[in-house]
Amino acid sequence: MTKKITDMINLGGHVSTNGGIELSPERAAKFSFSSFQIFSKNQMQWNAKPLEKKAIDLFKESRKAKKISSVMIHASYLLNSATSDSGLKEKVRAGLSLEIDRADLLGADLLTYHPGSRKEASLEKGIQNVVEILNSVIREDQNVKVLIENSAGQGNSVGKTFQELASIIDGVLLKDKIGVCLDTCHVWAAGYDIVSPEGYKETMDDLKSNLGAKYLLGFHMNDSKKGKGSGVDRHEQIGKGTIGLDGFRNFIFDEEIRGKPMILETPKGEDGYMDDINELNSILR
Repeated sequence: MTKKITDMINLGGHVSTNGGIELSPERAAKFSFSSFQIFSKNQMQWNAKPLEKKAIDLFKESRKAKKISSVMIHASYLLNSATSDSGLKEKVRAGLSLEIDRADLLGADLLTYHPGSRKEASLEKGIQNVVEILNSVIREDQNVKVLIENSAGQGNSVGKTFQELASIIDGVLLKDKIGVCLDTCHVWAAGYDIVSPEGYKETMDDLKSNLGAKYLLGFHMNDSKKGKGSGVDRHEQIGKGTIGLDGFRNFIFDEEIRGKPMILETPKGEDGYMDDINELNSILR
C-alpha cells in the first residue's frame, strides 16, 4: 500500500474559526492533518473579545481527541514590529503581547508573525526595532514559542535573508522562546533555490550555518505564483506554481526536518487542501 503524505510528515493547514475557535480541530481532522494553524482573533483588528473558558476547554478537548500534535497561531497582520513610528510601536507591543496571552490560553505550541517593514529606515534600524519589541513582550513564564516568519523582501520587509533572521535572534534575550517559521513561497521569492537538490542543500546549509537548526521550528508550505528572486509574496496551490513538485520533494524527504509542522497556506484554503494533499501524495508514488 502506498504511504500517504499525512502519515509521513507533520502536515497541517490554516483552518477557519467560523462558528467558534473550538471547531477548528475538527476542521483540521477532516484532512487527516496532525497540525493546524488558526487566527486566534480577527487578523485585521487590534482588539479582540476575550476567549471564553468554555471555548478554550472545548478547543483543548477536541485537539486531544483528534490527536493534533501541534497548534500554530498566526498573529495579526497589523503587527509591524520593524516600524520606527513611536505611536505604532506601542500598539504593536500591546498587540503582540495579547497574541502571546491568547496562544497560551489555548495551549498553542507556536505563534508565527511577520516582523514587518522598516519603511524608509535602514535595515539595521529595522532589525533593532524588531528586537526591542520582542524583548519587551516575550516573558519567561510563557509557554508558546514566537516564530519569526521569513519575508519575500516586498516593501522593505525585514527577514528576507537568513542573516537578517539570525541578527534578530541574536538580539533576543529569551532565546528558548524564539524560533523561525520558513515559508517556502517567501524563501523562493527571496532568491533561495529550493528546487534543485543541490540548491536545496545549499539553502538549508546556509540556514543552519546562520541560524542554527534548533531555531527552525515550523514551515508554511506554499507554491509561488512568481519566480525565484521576484521579491513578490504570492502564494499558489501546491504543484501549480514556479516551485513545483520538485521543490516540495526536497522538503518531504529531508529527514533532518521530519516531524516539524508543515502548514499549508494555499489560496483556496480548505476548499483546495485535498488538491494540495493529492499533489503531495503524487510525490510518494
